[in-house]
Order: sequence, then C-alpha cells, then structure tokens
Amino acid sequence: MRRTLNHTAMPAVGFIEPWSVRAGEATRAFVSCSDPEARVSIQTLDLDDAEIAEWSVSRANDRFGVRDFDIGSWVEIPVSEAAVEIRLDVEILFTLNSVTKPVVCWNGFALTLDASGDLRANGELLAQADNECWYRLHLAARASRVLCRLTRCDGIPVAETVIPAGGPSETIYLGAEPSQRDQTLNARIGRIVLDRDTRKSEWRFQAHAPSERLMPIDGGDDRLTIRNAPTFAVASPRFTGEVHDPRLAPDHFDAIHLHDDDFGGFDWEADLAISVPEDARSGVYALVIETIDGVEKLPFFVRSSRPASSVAFLLPTATYLAYADEQLPPEKYPWHGTDRSHRFATDNNFLSLYDVHADLSGVSLTSSRRPRTTLRDDYHYPLSNSPHLLSVDLQFLKFCHRHEIAVGVLTDHDLHEEGAASLASYDLILTGSHPEYWSAPMMAGLKDYLRGGGNFSYLGGNGFYWVVAIQGHRMELRRGKNDIWTGRPGETHLAMTGEPGGNWEDRGLNHPQALVGVTYVIMGFGQSRPYRRLSGSYGGEYAWLFDGVTSDQFGGEGTVLGGAAGYEIDAVIKSQITPKNLVRLAVANGFDDGFQVRPDLWIVEGDSERAALRRADMTAYRHEGGGIVVSMSSVAWIGALPGAGHDNDVGRIMRNLIGRFQSRS
Repeated sequence: MRRTLNHTAMPAVGFIEPWSVRAGEATRAFVSCSDPEARVSIQTLDLDDAEIAEWSVSRANDRFGVRDFDIGSWVEIPVSEAAVEIRLDVEILFTLNSVTKPVVCWNGFALTLDASGDLRANGELLAQADNECWYRLHLAARASRVLCRLTRCDGIPVAETVIPAGGPSETIYLGAEPSQRDQTLNARIGRIVLDRDTRKSEWRFQAHAPSERLMPIDGGDDRLTIRNAPTFAVASPRFTGEVHDPRLAPDHFDAIHLHDDDFGGFDWEADLAISVPEDARSGVYALVIETIDGVEKLPFFVRSSRPASSVAFLLPTATYLAYADEQLPPEKYPWHGTDRSHRFATDNNFLSLYDVHADLSGVSLTSSRRPRTTLRDDYHYPLSNSPHLLSVDLQFLKFCHRHEIAVGVLTDHDLHEEGAASLASYDLILTGSHPEYWSAPMMAGLKDYLRGGGNFSYLGGNGFYWVVAIQGHRMELRRGKNDIWTGRPGETHLAMTGEPGGNWEDRGLNHPQALVGVTYVIMGFGQSRPYRRLSGSYGGEYAWLFDGVTSDQFGGEGTVLGGAAGYEIDAVIKSQITPKNLVRLAVANGFDDGFQVRPDLWIVEGDSERAALRRADMTAYRHEGGGIVVSMSSVAWIGALPGAGHDNDVGRIMRNLIGRFQSRS
C-alpha cells in the first residue's frame, strides 16, 4: 500500500545514510518536510553550546516535499508470455485480517479475503477460510474463465467454483492488488507453481539469506519479486516440530510471512549531499531542518580520519535502531510523559522491534532507511519521562568536551562491518548507556580486541543481551519466548545468517557475565539509587578509580530517574563463568518493589539469592589479554554525570578511568 507521510506530529523527518561517516568522506540526507522552504544547516550535538559546521551541503532540489512510502509486503509473479491456459498453485495460511484484503490479483481478477474469512473471487463466494490453517490454492485461467479451487494441505478438499474472468497478461500479485491503494494481506506463503502451457516454474523460499528476487528451482529466468521485506524462514506446511533449525531441515521453513505493516526501508532519492572535511572532529552532528512549524534534527556520527585520542566511545546504534519509532501503546505501557516521535510513529503506522504487527506476530525486521524519530538530542522516553538512548549518551560526550577530554566516536555498525580493526587504534573503549543489541561480528570484534590487550568499560545496563543480524540497512531479531512478544515455535533462528536468535545468555560462549562480569537482572521505572562503595574500592588494583572520591556514597542525582543506578541494571550472579579475579567495587540497592528480578534468570540458590539480586554491582577485572574491564551496570549511570558548572563523584570516577588510558589529545 502506498501512503503519504503524516507530518502532524513532526514537520520534518528523514535519515542520514550512511549514518556513520569518516572525516573526508560524504554522506547523504533523505528528507520529508511539510515546509517546502525549510532551511538547513549542520550543527554539533555533543557540545553544551551547539556550533554550526560550515561544511559543503549540496541540494538535489530547491524545495522539500512530503514523501510517499510503501507499507505492507507482497509478492509479484511474472507471467512474461501469452498462454492458452495458466495454472497457479500457492500454499497459503491466513493470519488475522481486520478488513477485506487482496489474496491473488491481476487485471480483471481479484480473489479477496474479508474479516470474517470469506474468500471471494470477483465478488463470488468461494469458501469460508480458517486462520492458521495451511491451504493449497489452485487457480486455472482459460478461455475467459477462472477455475478456483481451495484444498487443505492435508489433502481435504474445501471448495471449487468457476467464474467468468480473463487470465493474467503480465504480473500476478500475491497479497496485494495492482494499484497499491488497498492494504496488503496478512498471511504466510509457501511454495508457488506457475504452469503456462508447456512451461512450468516453481519457486521455493529459502530458509537462509532473504532476498528481493527469487529464481525458480528449475533455473529459469522468471524471477519472483518480493516487496517490502516480509519475514523469511518461517514454518511451512512441512514443519513437524521435530527440527527447529532451518539449516538442518530447510524444507520445513520454506515460507514467508506477509504483513500489512511490513516496512523494508524508504526508496527515496537523496535530497542533500553532505561533504565532511578531512579535519572534522570526531563526534555527533545533525542536519538541522528549520521549518515554519518547528525545528527537527537528523543525527549522524563522524569518525576521525586519523584517531586523535586513545579513547573511543562506542555508540550503541544497534540499540538505537531496535527502539526506533516505537509505538508504545498506552494500554500496554503506562506513559509518564510524552514525546512527539511516538505520536509520529502511530500516525504513520511505523513499528519498532518492540511492537507487534496487526496480526499480532512480533516485528522481527527493521531498517535504518527510516525516520528514526526517537534518535534525537531532546528525546524523552514516555515510560520513564526521562532522557533515553542518544539523549543520554550525549551527556557523556558533553562532559568529556567540557573537561577537554579527547574521545573518538565509533558505532556498533562500524564494529559490525570492520570487527576488531575498528577498535585497534584505541587503548580504551567505552560503551553507551544501553548497548543491548549485539551481532555475532560485533561480539567477535570485541573479543578479538580484548585478546589483543584492549581495555573496556561498560557504562550502561542491560547490555550484550539480544542477538541480532545486520545486513546493509536492515537488522533482524528473533526473540523466542519473551514478554515483549513471543515468536512461533521453531522460529528462533535468524533468517539472515541462520544462527540461533534469542539472547546471548542462551547462546553460550558470549554470556555477558563472562564478558563484563555482570548480567542484566532487574528493571523498573521507580527512583534510581546511589552507589555505596565496597572494600574493593579502597585498596588493591582498582583504588585509583576512586581518587578524589571522599564519600562512601555517590550517584544520588541524575537525569535518568534521579540517580546513577536505575531503569535497567546488572549484577554479579553466582556462576562458574564469572571471572575469578572479579572485584565488586560498589553496590546500589534499596530499590522499590517495582524492581523485580527477571523471572527467566536461573538462580543457583533460589529465592534467597533472588532477593539479594535486587541490586546493581559496579565491578572490575583483568582479562586474559592483559587489559581491564570495568562495568558500571546501569542504564542511568551516564545520566548521573555532572552538568555544566558542576562536579560530582561520578564525574571524578569517569575522569580517573579515562585519564588512565588517555595518551593522545
């Protein structure tokens, strides 16, 4: 379905691609704007007082416009030649559809499904179809008549009728109609066979490596076109429940899931080209769009052409993308504030990886070729009524610039693409406040960096938790069984890579406890808490971290729920994989009853240990590569850094940490 963006909540939106760019290179801006004469500039986001960057910005057009986009996925089958008779067989399973939807269409013919399950061919009732049942749909067009037959995939016949209609001449649409004016279908599609006189083509969806074009299994040239990123590697009619790995039984997962709210990324042409100078400072910038209705900013990240610091800040762009354009339906998530990005997402039916599709299946795919309206310097999370994601992470960079601490900027996507090479120039890597989503190449790159002697500090909470796959502008997640949304049985493997999805705790070898010494244990939106120093902070290998810290307690104030430990927090659990030389430096406890230990976390000693885990642990250990790993273990930690004109113990600890490894400026 082709739609026009609704700008009621935000006058300008868009994205920068690539959103991480080296100094000396160029990037592009894609914009939709309700003000044709809006003005643009490049500004810093990581300084207390924003500076205008006088960079070269070239425009493709003199005026901005409101853009269109496709929502909902479908399949196009090429007919490509005239035939006396055309026969089409499709395996199909219907999911929840609340209005009448196209099932199979071509010019002059439309098989539709209404909300009650009635299948109608050009308005004539064929059958009452059940949801969640695999059918084989057979259509045979010959001599201005179309035979329509529906059979269950277990062989039980359902209905058959003949209606007057012409056959297809160019393209057959599955799940959509040719004009693209109507909503697309919610359904699963399995094997497809098209038989034209003496020529027969059969297509089978692969269970690995989703594509937009699919060749027939006989090697012919009739490519199936797959529009707007449906979900691949889903259970087909052959799935028995005995094998859950598509790599072992690909024919059990040779189906796709079409959704009427799928979104594969904008197909727009670029509006602007931004040339980043060779000597540009590494940092966070934005294309600022000034309209008659307000100002919006499209952030992007600049890496140094030659690193000027031995310390780098790893911005969690995978997490930014997972949360981008959340709808946060208030009936499920009580709001304690408001933010225009969520209103924009609802107005345009954009979904994040935290939402469910209209047929109640979980959203497993997202694209960076989207507005990312939650990626803003002024973003406030409605569930906590406080900064979240980039708006928190910018507090760290502003703190560093305020104290003349040189820090380079990297992103998760840089680490995914380049591995340890992206980190190799730095002696210390620091994470953002919420590094929750990690791909296998990201994990491998970080571990290689540590094996080479690197040092690492985890400045967030709920980190290293979900497994994602990243290919180009798209990112995939399979949650398995979870309270956010639960995937269907057997569908926990990532279609992009074939690897198991879910969380890293269940994958083995990359458990966060083994990597950073702590594991995500509790969350809540109550008052954040201060940390209290433990004996390990007063002497021994890590006492230097607390130089200048005179109080036993620190972090009693902050922008994220009022303290340094809060929202989502990590702690040390009893486990054989916990580093043996781990030192607990500080603890935060006393959280209100709204903070509960994750129910899926296995606890060795049961309820007594579970009660004791309602805490955040600040830890450090020396890893086998020789460097150290320091974990702050809270999403709220960065928010507790002092603002301009102030100082506090959280700031002193961070200056001590960075100063230990800063050799260039």
